[in-house]
Amino acid sequence: MAEDTALDDSSAAGLSTDDIKPNVYEGGFKTWECSVDLAKYLATQSGFLSQMITSPWTIVELGAGTALPSQLIFSLLFPKGLVSQPPRTTMVLADFNPSVLKLATIPNLMLNYQLADGIGPEESGGDIEFFDIISEDFQGFLRKCNIEIRAISGSWGSDFSAMTLPESSEAPSDVFILASETIYSPTSTRSFTETLLDLLRRSEKAGGRARALVAAKRLYFGVGGSVDDFLDVLRELGGEGKVVWTTGGPGNGVGRCILEVTSRAEANTMT
Repeated sequence: MAEDTALDDSSAAGLSTDDIKPNVYEGGFKTWECSVDLAKYLATQSGFLSQMITSPWTIVELGAGTALPSQLIFSLLFPKGLVSQPPRTTMVLADFNPSVLKLATIPNLMLNYQLADGIGPEESGGDIEFFDIISEDFQGFLRKCNIEIRAISGSWGSDFSAMTLPESSEAPSDVFILASETIYSPTSTRSFTETLLDLLRRSEKAGGRARALVAAKRLYFGVGGSVDDFLDVLRELGGEGKVVWTTGGPGNGVGRCILEVTSRAEANTMT
């Protein structure tokens, strides 16, 4: 596990017809349904998200892939460029595969910026060349808005948590954790849940407030993961989760929902 600096060509296998290959490619090149659900839900939370313009925040997306929820939040941060000495925003985008971060996650952020900046793809027939000058413009924009973007690849665990939210002597920022389609496999549900709670507790221990949203299908047919199993593990580890949005269900397709997860340190959570 490391902060991504190089392309792992082996995981480009994800560009094949396979949705996932356990421990090889975890589906990050595809935008999954629950990622769309989470982005749409965030779009209804304008009051909460507006806090990110005026105070320090760390936003973490676990299993980011194409990072649609983070893309929405990133677009809402653009007004920070109009503020004198804007507060620090750190965006941590994590995916199992470094190639996903390099070929999908980060380019999507650049595309988000590019389109918002009025530089559309029309003149290039739908294709956009990112790097060189555009990359320099993008980095300048990040500096102006006081936004730091970090990409981390690897598996869940304590080392991952320490890299995601390292101890710091600086004043703590509030932490907002996002995840979608991360509990589809029973073999990784516990490690994901342990990591999620570890991140929440790290923030709270440092004096910040923490909030986490997890979007998932009620049951992953053919794979075995489920929301019920996730909640069982979560409670066993001392956390709690409640459904804040739901759709589908019996007679209406596969049920999907969004859960708000807490470490039961209620005094440090936010709405």
